[in-house]
Amino acid sequence: MHSLSGPNVGKRVILARGAALSTDSGLGRAHHALAGTLRDSLADGWELTRIIEHEAPSSAVGRILKRMRHASAVSSGSNASEADLLHITDQEQAHLVPSESKIPVVVTVHDMFHLEPKVIQGVPIGDRSPGIFRRMDLSRLRKGLARADLIICISEMTQSEVNRVFPGKPTALVRHKIDVDYWDPSSNPVPIDAILEKHDPSKCLLITVGSDDPRKRLGFLDEVESSLPSEISDDIEILHIGSRTAMDENQIVAAYQAAEALLFPSVSEGFGYPPFEAMASGCPVLAADFPAHNEVIPDRCLLDSDVSSWADAIAEAHSKWKAREGKPRSPDQSLIDHIREELSPQAQGDALSQAYTSALSARGGV
Repeated sequence: MHSLSGPNVGKRVILARGAALSTDSGLGRAHHALAGTLRDSLADGWELTRIIEHEAPSSAVGRILKRMRHASAVSSGSNASEADLLHITDQEQAHLVPSESKIPVVVTVHDMFHLEPKVIQGVPIGDRSPGIFRRMDLSRLRKGLARADLIICISEMTQSEVNRVFPGKPTALVRHKIDVDYWDPSSNPVPIDAILEKHDPSKCLLITVGSDDPRKRLGFLDEVESSLPSEISDDIEILHIGSRTAMDENQIVAAYQAAEALLFPSVSEGFGYPPFEAMASGCPVLAADFPAHNEVIPDRCLLDSDVSSWADAIAEAHSKWKAREGKPRSPDQSLIDHIREELSPQAQGDALSQAYTSALSARGGV
């Protein structure tokens, strides 16, 4: 439990989660970004006063025990505080919502994959046959979400799912933010030299970024690649970063800035950081036309989910690369500007402030 109290600039928020996940994970990155938005006073009228979390236990038994006991720590910590609101930062910790809370409680739902598993174009999303312990856990998460005063959703798709599963429950849309200055080659240039050990500079570089989860459809890209004419396939190099190729954060920045395009054929995402990071880098994006991708990604970057559409788009990227005769690609400033406008820290702060205020108002606090 970490105290973060400072000058009284507004209503006070406690953030709570389970294990202190690092920014290497999507949930960890989202939590740290949210804490940063509050610390930077971007959520008008609200300030971060405390984070309740715990170190990750080393054993499976330890994780189960800690998960059970941590709920009491969150409940007692929030009720004994002078905070105005408790925010649990991901749905996998929704069991932490106190049974009786003297302050409003909001939970961020990143996706409904495991609470509402489905199949999209033959690809399983979430576990449709969880074991007995996981089923018990999912039941606790559902009950926790039902107790929350407000559910914050990171995409319109997730918000629609939450509204369907929890009819009548207040929801709010608060998208993640992207630090454009970190990815933008004009403010943080990282030379291609950083990835020369991974990439042959004589090849047309295409990248994917993410895990090898079936919904990412890396196998589909293998099929696309095998359908290309040899004069194209011999010229291109597809690096699957995070799944088949390991890179550190600095190398990932370099890869975005150097690649001809990010390929993102995933059939389902709660948010999906890679396309937005790529666009913030000025890197062209080829993404499957599915929710929640198509909420923010421009139409010109979206593709139908058939092999020929992807093969044609890759052939076009290769053609542009070949026409430059080895010269680096210029950053697409329109993509950088798009992300700077749509997913700015201030946009997240404004939406977060409105969501918190609505939760407080529902409790009669405003």
